[in-house]
Amino acid sequence: MAEADLAFRYVAVAPTGRRVRGVVTARDEARAFERLRLQGLAPLSLRRERGDPRKAKGAPLKDREVGEIVGNLAELLTAGADMRTALSILGARAQRPAIAALCRNLAGDIGGGEALDVAFARHVGKRGPLVGALVAAGEAAGDLSGGLTRAADLIQAKLKLQEKLTSILAYPAFVLMSTVAAVFILLLFVIPMLAPLTADTGAEPPMALGIMIALSDALRANLSLLGVLASGLAALLVFGARAGVLQRLVDQVLLEGPAKRTARSLVFGGFAIAIGGMLSAGAPMSETLRLAIRAVSSPLAKKRLEPVLHEVRQGEALSAALERVRGFPSAISRLAAVGEATGSLGPMLARAGRLEEEAAIRRIEQVGQILGPALIVGLGGLVGLIMASLLSGVSSLGGAALG
Repeated sequence: MAEADLAFRYVAVAPTGRRVRGVVTARDEARAFERLRLQGLAPLSLRRERGDPRKAKGAPLKDREVGEIVGNLAELLTAGADMRTALSILGARAQRPAIAALCRNLAGDIGGGEALDVAFARHVGKRGPLVGALVAAGEAAGDLSGGLTRAADLIQAKLKLQEKLTSILAYPAFVLMSTVAAVFILLLFVIPMLAPLTADTGAEPPMALGIMIALSDALRANLSLLGVLASGLAALLVFGARAGVLQRLVDQVLLEGPAKRTARSLVFGGFAIAIGGMLSAGAPMSETLRLAIRAVSSPLAKKRLEPVLHEVRQGEALSAALERVRGFPSAISRLAAVGEATGSLGPMLARAGRLEEEAAIRRIEQVGQILGPALIVGLGGLVGLIMASLLSGVSSLGGAALG
């Protein structure tokens, strides 16, 4: 639906004779009436809606919800339901207004003559272009439910990858944050309790205890300044994130830093899986590449992949174009060449992408398995050293006081 379209609230009579109410969108009232008639409805009243009822209240749809909706649509179509009936069923069962609005908007646009792929691409959020391309490919191949199933599988696979990465990195991050919090508590609350003791005894505290008391005094004296600096840093990070500077910096560090092999496997592996899924569904190469490049989350990787589309449109083989992309895994381009030679480019690319992602996950798991215990030993040793210094300092001060 174009941006100039208006929303009209209607009351109409369905073919069964039942009165129905809803919202239809069109550029003017005449087109709204025509859309309703194309849906088999006899309009009784039509009133322009103020505001945009398509914007549902609440949080936008998550990728998991989009994947479930697309997968459920595929199952209903396989069971013999038509698209409008399937959307009506899902909308009636929806527990969130945003899901019901999505089903209603899709049904309204499709019933008004909108192409399926255009309607899905418009309403499904950031996954819309991918879903729309697979819907178009499924329609062209006469297997719409298959196209929707592949779209749901790709979304679910991406979610599983994100969850696995989170679970691997959560434990080391928790250990690090817990230890930092423990050190701050010691410096802010425990060590200051010993300062009066050193003053009362008049004895010079041991060097380790003296260093910790000095650190504690400096931290407490500059706590407000540190808070202001931390707030400023947080604001700077937020501004950088909104301006895109932070993303480009992180992106550069990931793709060109110490973890570049793993980061490249994840980014380019996901790109290969997306291409493989769309080609397997019957999507044309040019459109597949355009949508797959657009879906790449890394700006640096996207910039490197953009020439591939132009080269393929000029008649060059995809595998040869991918070989010239800086940092692109050679295993994927080699399997792409095999797929081109055997006529199975889509499945080969999907397989190559999964292999790269699995290899990256294994490397991250190995680092996580080492990093967790290493942090426990190292940071635990730091806390132990602080506690040992405290105890030895207290013992020395006690001996000096008794002497």
